[in-house]
Amino acid sequence: MNTLLSSTSVMVLSIPKANANTENIYIKRAAKKYEKKKLQEAILDLDKAIKINKNNDISHALRGIINRELKNFEGAILDFTSAIRINPNVADYYFSRGEAKLYSIDQKNIIAINDQSRVEKTRKSAITDFNKAISINPNRVEYYAQRGIANFLLQNYKLALNDLNKAIELDDSNYAMYRFRGIIKDIYGDKEGACKDLNVAADAGDQVAIEMSEENCTIKKSTSNINGENNITLSMSYWMKGVRNSKSGNYDEAINNLNRAIELDPQNKYAYNSRAVVKSQLGDNQGAIKDYTKGLEIDPFDPLMYRNRGARKAESINHKGAISDFDKTIEITPDDYLAYYLRGSSKRELGDYSGSIADLTKSIELKEDSFQVYFERAFAKISIQDFRGGVSDLTKAIEINPNFPEAYSLRGFIKKESLNDSEGACTDFKKSASLGNEYQINWLREEEGKWCRNMPD
Repeated sequence: MNTLLSSTSVMVLSIPKANANTENIYIKRAAKKYEKKKLQEAILDLDKAIKINKNNDISHALRGIINRELKNFEGAILDFTSAIRINPNVADYYFSRGEAKLYSIDQKNIIAINDQSRVEKTRKSAITDFNKAISINPNRVEYYAQRGIANFLLQNYKLALNDLNKAIELDDSNYAMYRFRGIIKDIYGDKEGACKDLNVAADAGDQVAIEMSEENCTIKKSTSNINGENNITLSMSYWMKGVRNSKSGNYDEAINNLNRAIELDPQNKYAYNSRAVVKSQLGDNQGAIKDYTKGLEIDPFDPLMYRNRGARKAESINHKGAISDFDKTIEITPDDYLAYYLRGSSKRELGDYSGSIADLTKSIELKEDSFQVYFERAFAKISIQDFRGGVSDLTKAIEINPNFPEAYSLRGFIKKESLNDSEGACTDFKKSASLGNEYQINWLREEEGKWCRNMPD
């Protein structure tokens, strides 16, 4: 997130004096180790302090700060939650927990189509924390700035703009906020306002604002070289443009912006990931696989890129390769229901029906309301002639999604061909046709479907 807006706070903690007791000695020593960047050693001291007294909010908060620096964001969230439980009146605790939540999804494929609900839920949860922090202390610039980022990522542009306006009102010296506000104004079509803000940032030497404005604003180009840090920040800006282009269906422009992002920072895994998504939307599965592979070279522990690469391999009928990627996803994130679903589907395609059913059952245990998983498991059960089990799964899929024509059609087929229930089959066929299933509509019109067509409703 800091690549978008450099406003991360440094929490100020009142560290107890070292001579109070053993617990405070550990806290004091941890603080000194933290200052010297001996982070793991600091964690060990705080673990000891918390073991002595689990109800000291300072210990949990400091450990949360260090866990955040170690990129253990889930651990940081737990620590700040403990600090809040002990002392719910410290604004920084809520703010820091909100930041950790944003960072936790910033490490993942945040535009993964199948993971959007989880991402949005996490961002909304972060905003709830920022809201609480602001209610306690309404005069901290970084609170509004980070809430603005979260609102922007949720496409709540009006709220994001309000937050940045407030942040600038409190501190008009942070040119990064002007640059970010300029991006939002540009989205709203306010070119004049966007250029005005970008000019402010550019006058302060913000190389990102300078390059962003060159397309539409009259700004004197910088003669200085863009250093590595600015390259990275600019790369993230082009990445964001590419994501917006992709969401609006402007795939050519998305590819251009993502190419530029990678050109500026060849280590930008998000740009490779996003470009892979665009390529897959354009039907270029092999190109998508290459980009996912490049992204995984940069970060070999990104479970979502393994999952997405596996999905593209499955679409390319490389189910063995797909399963290998899904294995890796599950190894890193054992609670990824989609990975089990996709692996189960590939196993079924390879004839491993028992393995398929096991994976799909695990997927259902992790997420009970996915009608697609029940539908897929029905196929696997049918393959081992468990027809009643298949019907049961299809019935469950229909309960979750009553407007699922393929489920009615398949259930009708099983009833007719394997369970000798022509009346029930016909009811399902007619329901499928009423929901727009072209195959079933044509079947009912043809001679083959005459018996059902003539059966009373």
